[in-house]
Amino acid sequence: MNLDINVAVFFWGAIAGYLMLRGVDSLLAILFSLHGLLMSRWKWLKNRATPGQIAYDIILPQLFRSAMFGAVFVFLLAEGDKLMWGEYRFDYNGQAGLVWAVAAAIVALVFARKSWRRLVVVWKLTHEFDYANKRKRTVMLRK
Repeated sequence: MNLDINVAVFFWGAIAGYLMLRGVDSLLAILFSLHGLLMSRWKWLKNRATPGQIAYDIILPQLFRSAMFGAVFVFLLAEGDKLMWGEYRFDYNGQAGLVWAVAAAIVALVFARKSWRRLVVVWKLTHEFDYANKRKRTVMLRK
């Protein structure tokens, strides 16, 4: 195995690790949004005047944004895989597969904390009453 393929596989592993982490992150955000949407809907069906319901105009844009991000990251991952196969015939086996896996794992571990914080914010937006409005006011005050 030559140096060119090792370098390409290492960089593809780093990029793929980030794309996979963001893809899983987006999938979890979609699931959180759907859960919040179903909980709000259930509260509304149970009693329309129940206080503390999360508005649909908060949850639905978050769901759409997460779905779009997820689609983009999965598309980029698939295109990168196709490119690596076409250029280098890389099939994730042997020493090149190990280099790819190590690079992907390192990048995923580096960005895992940021991803976790992003998921906490999505959970709070879709499950905690008035969190979105407080967050919006705070952002407006910082400007």
